[in-house]
Amino acid sequence: MNSNDDISEVLLPQNQQDGTLISTASSPVQRSRATSADEAPLSGHQDLKVDEAPLTLAFDQLNLHEKPQMAERMFLSLGVIIQHATEELELDIDVQEVQDTLRRADQISRNGNQDVEALATVQAALAQLLLLQDSAHLGEAATLLANASRDESWRSHFGQSGLLALFLRIQATTGVEDRVLIPSLKFIGNTCADTDINRELAISAVYIPSLVRHVENPCISRTIVPVIYNISNDNEQAQHAFRTSGLCPALIRLVENPRFQAPDLLTYVYSLLDFSSSDEVGLDPCSDNSVQTVVELLQGDDLEPDDTLLIVHTIGAFLKHDRFQQHFIEHDLVYTLMEVINRSSLAYETEDPDEDVWLSFRKAVTEILSDISATVAFARRYTINSTLVDSLIQWLLSHQQQEQICSCLMLGNLAQSDPVCREMVGRRGLHDSLLEILEDHTHPQVSYAALGFLRNLALPAENKPTVGTQRTVEIIARFWSEDVNPQIQHASVALLRQLLNHCIGNVRWLLESLSPDPDSPAHEKTYLSLLLLLFGRTDDTATKFETGRTVATICRCISSSSQGLPPQSTNAIWHRLYGLHPDIATPLAMMISQSRFPVLRSEGWFALALMARSGEGSAAVSEVFQQLETFGVLVSTITGQSPTSERPATDNTMSSDSNGSDRSPEQVQVMKDKDRENALVLVNELLRHTGDSLSYIRRSVLEDLMRGPQSPERAQELMTRAKSEERLD
Repeated sequence: MNSNDDISEVLLPQNQQDGTLISTASSPVQRSRATSADEAPLSGHQDLKVDEAPLTLAFDQLNLHEKPQMAERMFLSLGVIIQHATEELELDIDVQEVQDTLRRADQISRNGNQDVEALATVQAALAQLLLLQDSAHLGEAATLLANASRDESWRSHFGQSGLLALFLRIQATTGVEDRVLIPSLKFIGNTCADTDINRELAISAVYIPSLVRHVENPCISRTIVPVIYNISNDNEQAQHAFRTSGLCPALIRLVENPRFQAPDLLTYVYSLLDFSSSDEVGLDPCSDNSVQTVVELLQGDDLEPDDTLLIVHTIGAFLKHDRFQQHFIEHDLVYTLMEVINRSSLAYETEDPDEDVWLSFRKAVTEILSDISATVAFARRYTINSTLVDSLIQWLLSHQQQEQICSCLMLGNLAQSDPVCREMVGRRGLHDSLLEILEDHTHPQVSYAALGFLRNLALPAENKPTVGTQRTVEIIARFWSEDVNPQIQHASVALLRQLLNHCIGNVRWLLESLSPDPDSPAHEKTYLSLLLLLFGRTDDTATKFETGRTVATICRCISSSSQGLPPQSTNAIWHRLYGLHPDIATPLAMMISQSRFPVLRSEGWFALALMARSGEGSAAVSEVFQQLETFGVLVSTITGQSPTSERPATDNTMSSDSNGSDRSPEQVQVMKDKDRENALVLVNELLRHTGDSLSYIRRSVLEDLMRGPQSPERAQELMTRAKSEERLD
């Protein structure tokens, strides 16, 4: 029993042999994120759960289902070992007392109980063997105890007796022979599995660095990898300790070592890499080419989906840092990731994968490709004429869902300048491919990504007439039905707004009748009518705001186009806008009534002032101010006073604009002043165009608003008068 050959290899869960005990805990993967489609914008994060439990590091010569027999062997055999060691080394141990204690423990164990006092006696004896560097007897004892530690009922007692601390000290001691070190590590791994009180001892600052140092020794990698897994599994404190002790670079060097040949352990290596790379502290000691080592792990044969996901998570963690991004781009590692997507897409079509794993993989890989393609370095290396762009275009034309999503995101990120966008539309014709995808709109994730890409292509003024055709408007409007995801609806309205910006031709398409038949009810409805129906139906605030911004864009476009169009043409467009859409000002009223986004509020006031310049526009604007709440916003904006309080109107969120950037109090005041000026223009135009149709009370309130600054009392009095009219109605 004193030969190292008696020590068997670690038994892994997927290779269980008779008698191997496996704990039931699971280890959730630390990170799972996403950036596109309904996998992130369309749904919450979804963490993958790994089924592997803590590993039981075992020796298959014992049948541990027979627990009393195991205990008998442990105590009686330990007694023999201590006796032999005492005789050979002349230890200061009362052998008879030890034997009596162990026999008592043996009898107690036969009754299904554990004797902690006996374990403490063993610990004291083994501590002497350690001092004398007696590897032979110490190795035999460690082997027995490593086997016994497979029994969960003994684990806490091994910690209480001091045996765990002893073996932690042994593994941290330099020069310990493998026949002692390996069973000592196995004892540690088994004793810490699912036993937090023992883990707390193991993760102390003294022992974690020494455990990490063992990782780079290929001779004991089969043992140390599952030991660390058992200690850290589902324990954030342990994971943090290993991260700060350099586990990630140690694992990188391990897999780079050609002597490391343990394919059955790779799943656990991937899991350890996943959590050890999850923050900057864990990655700081890693060399720049570490990301390449991790990416190359994806080229392994017969990778399980769970393994692929763990590797992709690790790559994502590395690529959050500039130096690893630079290495990734310079060495064209994106192609390796794209090969994985090809393989996984094919596997998804031909096999029956775990849906949760597949979705998590798509989220992770989509985020990586989206983030890396948005960097300046990526755009510099992969120009519009590069092989990578050609490959991405092929993906766009494929019928593989994941390939199309990634293509839209990556090409969309490359479409950040007017020349590139013009090239993609003019020479490559990518807008036509995107419209074909949107016409199908079978997969929400693909549609979401395609809408975002098409929006980028619509940014240059030269592209708007080409991208924005009647067909385009028809396709976009299909996303406004009741059964479409709200975030896709928001993306479709955002695309429409971009197409309308300074493009009167596209405004005309939006105002086209839904039916050419004059006798059809749809003849009096337009695509804009459908958008306003969406505004009234949706509960999604972002979509409502985007609809309001679209209406404001239409008004600005018609107003600015009047300088280049004959007056009769401009008037006809205004007439169609107001005549067919009496509720056109309603989205703008929502914009001015909110206080979270000052930029949107200012945009609303400007558009309402534009509309009020004509008689038809004033009628539409006057309609929304019939609502007392909206009228109160008008009073507050002009007077600078709250209509319900004597204190000046305040806004705790005024310094946050629609892009989330902070504004100084001075900038906020400038915006308030502009809003007041536009509100005054609006009131003046309302009095000019609709004054005769207003009630006496409402007209007098508007006239008073035009007379200059108002006191809080005066503002309150104006609102009281307006309310009295409402009561009369």
